[in-house]
Amino acid sequence: MILTLLTAFSLSSTPILGGFNSTSFNASNKASTINYDFLEQEEILNYYSTLEEGQKGDELLDDLQAILSENQVKVNYTTGFTQGKGSKSWLGYYLYERNWDLSPLEESEKNGDYKTSDVWLNVMYVNSPIYIETSINNKSTSEINYKFYPNYPDTSEIKEVAYNKYTFDREHVFPKSYGFNGADDKYKDLTAGCDAHNLHIATSEGNQQGHDNYPYGNVVDKEDESTEVIKSQLTGDISGYLGKGKNGNKVFEPLDKDKGDIARSIFYMAARYHNYEDLGNGDETPALALGNNVDRTSTKEPSETKNNPGVYGELDDLLAWNKEDPVTEFERQRNDLIYNNVQYNRNPFVDFPSWADACFDAENSNGITFDMTDKPTEENPDEEKPVYTFKLEAKNEEALSYHYYDKFDSTKFVTTLESSAKARDLVVPSEITYYLGENEIKNGDMITTFGSKEFYAVAKIDGQEIKSNTLTLSVTFSTMQIIIGLAIILGIIIIFLIIFFSLSKTKKKKMINKIKKGVKKK
Repeated sequence: MILTLLTAFSLSSTPILGGFNSTSFNASNKASTINYDFLEQEEILNYYSTLEEGQKGDELLDDLQAILSENQVKVNYTTGFTQGKGSKSWLGYYLYERNWDLSPLEESEKNGDYKTSDVWLNVMYVNSPIYIETSINNKSTSEINYKFYPNYPDTSEIKEVAYNKYTFDREHVFPKSYGFNGADDKYKDLTAGCDAHNLHIATSEGNQQGHDNYPYGNVVDKEDESTEVIKSQLTGDISGYLGKGKNGNKVFEPLDKDKGDIARSIFYMAARYHNYEDLGNGDETPALALGNNVDRTSTKEPSETKNNPGVYGELDDLLAWNKEDPVTEFERQRNDLIYNNVQYNRNPFVDFPSWADACFDAENSNGITFDMTDKPTEENPDEEKPVYTFKLEAKNEEALSYHYYDKFDSTKFVTTLESSAKARDLVVPSEITYYLGENEIKNGDMITTFGSKEFYAVAKIDGQEIKSNTLTLSVTFSTMQIIIGLAIILGIIIIFLIIFFSLSKTKKKKMINKIKKGVKKK
């Protein structure tokens, strides 16, 4: 529950990305700025401020479409980045499909020129993230440019693969044939055909042999002779199963790890493109809807859905997947990266997964709420309380260095309180207390210790005290303090010498004898 972020997921700042602020690009083929931060809860709520508690069904979908379309910009299909702001193939995917655990943001990327090689990406239809050494779909057979972990998330073993065919596709999770395709790859010129929330990097086998344009759903009997097992030629993993669903129609069942992400992408498409629109310049958006027992369709153009929406399913399975595979940190951070930098709209079902029922199962829903944490309900009073994790990070290396008698500055640090709650896992503590060694220290307090000291914080929330990780804070004397100290010592020596040489010979002798006796005793 990231792109949390994931996302996040998320979110005041992300522990994966370190809470870096917006930074500028220096390359002409990228956006002028990149914002790696997660949104605050207040910002997310403000995005949906025109909605009201309890809304559901078509009324809710109409209002969501208005919100999601308001600031949306068209994405370039080839680059996966904002139209006109990219020339490198797959550019956007390197940003919002990146696995930030395996490829954390580096110092050199803070100017916005993020990596497009030597990076791990999250890929649909395989169990492990994939390491891209040089480029996606590099056709060279002379160099190995893909790696993966066969037992991920166990990273103790890694495999390398040289592959000379196109390995990855841009997967339209909601298939373009249901309302936003046409002759001569028309979808590449349509806002809906290039929507970043719907396009995911996926293995070619999972996309073309498995999903194709079949509905996603649960295969009833994976052992049936009619069921086709889809495998990745890159990793050898099973990517999914193509077989009969519960309604007797043919469906594609992907890996469990992908099911929730897929469902929420499809929900987004059915909300953003609930009604047909003509955006001008040949760009039409379709009317899309969800249903059950839907057979794969022939290709439809947007105009054909104006009075007859393109219906896709299996809805019941998608609603179940949304609950069984909850939002991850990666989804949150992906949502925020796309919103902040690429397409400038959000996937509301990553922000509020429960809204899927309000939109697509309205008869059994009480409508939307704006709760961003899972709380026990009257129907489920024994629901397990969330588990919290509190992280403390320095904004830069200088934040960990102080001079003796400097004032403590808590703004030099970023704190992140994570909750195991499904809907949104970054929360705001009611109070934060900082400790240097065993002593509490407040903003503006003078630092009167010296040397290397343990530094940590304690957050209070829901009556609990959550201790953060420990950092090492170094306290030294400044150059001026050293000079002043040496000057004082020198002054004392000079005064002693003046007094000594002003004494008579007899007194000098007595003083020297006392000093000698004192040295001998020691």
